[in-house]
Amino acid sequence: MSECLVNGKPENSVPADDRGLLYGDHLFETIAFVDGRAPLWPLHMARLTQDAGRLLLPAPDPELLAAECTRVAGSQPRCVVRLTLTRGSSGRAYQPPATPQPRRIIQRRAWPQRLAAQRQRGLKLHTSSVRLASSAQLAGIKHGNRLEQVLAAEYARRAGVDEAIMLDQRGRPLEAIAGNLVLIIDGQALTPQKRHAGVDGVGLQALGEWLRQAPQEATLEVDDLRQADEVMVINSVAGIRPVRMLDDRALAIGPVCRRWQRLWDELFECDD
Repeated sequence: MSECLVNGKPENSVPADDRGLLYGDHLFETIAFVDGRAPLWPLHMARLTQDAGRLLLPAPDPELLAAECTRVAGSQPRCVVRLTLTRGSSGRAYQPPATPQPRRIIQRRAWPQRLAAQRQRGLKLHTSSVRLASSAQLAGIKHGNRLEQVLAAEYARRAGVDEAIMLDQRGRPLEAIAGNLVLIIDGQALTPQKRHAGVDGVGLQALGEWLRQAPQEATLEVDDLRQADEVMVINSVAGIRPVRMLDDRALAIGPVCRRWQRLWDELFECDD
């Protein structure tokens, strides 16, 4: 069983002129597989199809992608499959080809070892000095330009924390490095609006559409982080992880988080 496919063939490299490599001209989805199935598959495909349209990429074939991702996941009880869709090769510098031939890259990764402990004990976060650039054209899209997240992750590693709060250009909290934020303030679940930056997360979407626990989108300020009774980081692989420490402030792991975690585990039929 190959751990990597490129356009359906066992490969672990792409041509040097691939536009995803040269310009970050690609989309990607990071998908949790449990016993050969991906519970959030329809949400991943809906986002990928929508984002492809926004980036003027040909619409992907969900059935083909499903077959290739399932093939790579194999018989693993749990694994993570990254699906990357690049614009392919050709074109002239920034000018893409008139008729792009997208390249599909499917990779299998091991299930994160520390995930269960983080879900139970919580995360330690700091507020990153890296600000997310504003772009209404790209806001919400899970595209390949992730240098801000790369820098934020390295600063977080040096600071000895698990994750980071990332602010927008106005200094407002927007998301974590690899997940959306949810704050519980006076019993109300709130998540930052992402009109000009950030990613429309599949985990957050599942929380609202499938688990019927939709947080309200709001323009949040740093002071809201200080007032929150609970803070959570959510993504489609890690699920719902509570924040136990934010900068120098200790946070309780509250009842909302634990209730949502139970619902998430029922969706995935897992014990973590």
